[in-house]
Amino acid sequence: MENQEGKLLHKLIEHFSLSVDESYSLMKLLLRGDFNPKMAASILSVITFKGEHPDEITGFAKALMEEMKKFNSPYDNLIDIVGTGGDNKQAFNISTIACLILSTLNIKIGKQIRHSKHSGCASADVLQALGVNTTADYEQKKLCLDQENIVFLDFKDYCSVCAPLHALQEELEIQTALMLLPPLCHPARVKRIIIGAPDRFKASLISKALENFGIEKAYVLWNEAGYDEIVPIGVTRVIVVEKGKGHRELTLTANDFALAGNYKVGTPINGGTLELNLKAFDEIDICTPGIAFDTVIMNVALGLRLTGITNSLKEGSELVKSHFKKGMLKQKIQNLAKITNSI
Repeated sequence: MENQEGKLLHKLIEHFSLSVDESYSLMKLLLRGDFNPKMAASILSVITFKGEHPDEITGFAKALMEEMKKFNSPYDNLIDIVGTGGDNKQAFNISTIACLILSTLNIKIGKQIRHSKHSGCASADVLQALGVNTTADYEQKKLCLDQENIVFLDFKDYCSVCAPLHALQEELEIQTALMLLPPLCHPARVKRIIIGAPDRFKASLISKALENFGIEKAYVLWNEAGYDEIVPIGVTRVIVVEKGKGHRELTLTANDFALAGNYKVGTPINGGTLELNLKAFDEIDICTPGIAFDTVIMNVALGLRLTGITNSLKEGSELVKSHFKKGMLKQKIQNLAKITNSI
């Protein structure tokens, strides 16, 4: 076993990337816990410092999807908006609120959520603080989709096989290729998705892996101010991946969404703590003008364009502004809390 790992490490040290098959085999070893920890840490570290290759990400993700549990959705048209994390911008949970609003527009959402080990302000933590049971059983989740058009899927609930990976990642204390896998390995196997990345390199890796998987349509984006979301600050680059059409790149600003204009670089999009996330939720729920509300409008409009419901981002933006009413978010959360806490 160690001999196989040694060969892979030697190849990487010689400045070669692993093939899809080699990466696939390596991930199978890691998932089984059948590896030398020091050797595995060395391999992942070298991959990180040389720069990940799309074949490596594809092989890792392919192996993981074969091993993790799947959420069997009764609907085949689920979408999601999710980030890789790691932008360190401490913004509020933008994608969660955007997905909640999309669900009020009769769009089926399979929202991947996570817990935070440190800040207590990841999406799952905020939802729990709002009364939603994020550990709901399958029937409750199905009912959420049937009645409220949205289900929350905690990645760790579908990836118990990842325990050896989590231990390895914790030991390394650096961001490795493992951090890119959750958005790619969606529990509901969504066919359309928006994925936020921290930079152009990571966005390119993700988009090429999605192409290899034959995703129906995806927007992979990064904001030049450092956000892994589309925000009304500066320029957001979007790689559009569409089955049978390859990929192309767009450059978007707030003006493309019929918003007044961009905010200055450095304008805060407050989050970072549970208290600030709940405050942002309340402010958006009452349609408070400002950068938080504009950010949500942009994300929802992009989601509408992904589904094909609207033909332009401006059309989507106008639809959101005309549709969204005060108290709509709280009502949605109350409905979801009632379903997920039912016996």
